[in-house]
Amino acid sequence: MNTFIAYPDNLDFNYGKYHKNSDNYKKSNNYNDLDDFLSLTYKDKLIYLIPSSIVGSYPFKKNKKLSEQNNIANFMSEVDGFIVNDVSENEFFIFDNVGFVINKELYKALNTSLNKLKCKVILVPDYFLNKNIDINTITEFNNSFLFSFADGTGSSTDFESLTQYLEMVESKYINFEPNVFTNIPIKELGGYKNSKGGSIEQFFLSMNDNLPNLFRFEFSFKNIFNKFNFSKVELYVCLLMLTSLVALPYILIAQNNKQIDIYETEIFNIFKMIDKNTNRIVTPKIQIDQLIEQIPGSSKLQPSKNKSKFQNYGFLISLGEKYIESVEIDIKLNQATLNLLELPKMQYEVFKNTVDRFNVNIIDENTINENSKISGEIKIELKDE
Repeated sequence: MNTFIAYPDNLDFNYGKYHKNSDNYKKSNNYNDLDDFLSLTYKDKLIYLIPSSIVGSYPFKKNKKLSEQNNIANFMSEVDGFIVNDVSENEFFIFDNVGFVINKELYKALNTSLNKLKCKVILVPDYFLNKNIDINTITEFNNSFLFSFADGTGSSTDFESLTQYLEMVESKYINFEPNVFTNIPIKELGGYKNSKGGSIEQFFLSMNDNLPNLFRFEFSFKNIFNKFNFSKVELYVCLLMLTSLVALPYILIAQNNKQIDIYETEIFNIFKMIDKNTNRIVTPKIQIDQLIEQIPGSSKLQPSKNKSKFQNYGFLISLGEKYIESVEIDIKLNQATLNLLELPKMQYEVFKNTVDRFNVNIIDENTINENSKISGEIKIELKDE
């Protein structure tokens, strides 16, 4: 994994400098656009130092019992009087016991550009470059002076505003005695303790993982695919899977409705065969019991002994007429063998539940059920009267 630390030379964030871990951050390199980092992969990390001059920081103790949204609301209420522009024009963040405020337009422009990158992004105020717990420091960095205060807050100013800013800081922090790190002696900072050996390279190396991250991932298909670093083939496969995920429920519902329509149609056809006056099916079980009683051969209407013993076989065959491949009748044994082909299971169940009402008995079944379709052979016998 490679680590890059970048910082802008202007507030348009369109060019600046960066250091990398491969040379222990010693060499300063230029970049012309954040798109120069598009070649970084998900294994790499980019720490982007946003100028502290545009990030307001305030002490704020987070209430762990409250949600993040409620803490943000309380923080906004606390700092409302210190913010020059309207509250709605800013973005707010809380890290440890420090709250951060940044202009929404500036933040959105930078955050959107960083979202294009595939690597892990950490967006942090640049005063964290030399932040020390319980110690005030002033660090010369990239033509600015970074102020890191003992309470965790910080800011920065340029050389022209240094004197005025020092006066403001000294009036706010009593006995302000910072450690100063500069490339060359600065007259305005001569009254403070100047530490030796504090190089920018050492500051980079001292940065740890316990950094606030003001970066927010913007959820979109493009950003997600960028982060996962998909190839074109993988991208098409993912799109196909997502499309299938959305479409599959509708396909299954349509298929299910189609099966329901088939079953309803077949049941209606059975009822129509029994009674041509049937117009609709409401309660199949009750209706078929009522209709069966009206058919010759039922318990109420006994068939004439003078008629053929096989008069009811024709009705049984008609129940599944288009699903019966062949019928073999053994007159001596009063038996018939029916070869079924893809008879709907529901229709087959109706068939089995009604045959005994016609003095017919199923004596053998050799069938298979595939996709709710019954195929195979059944043998039926005419009961003795």
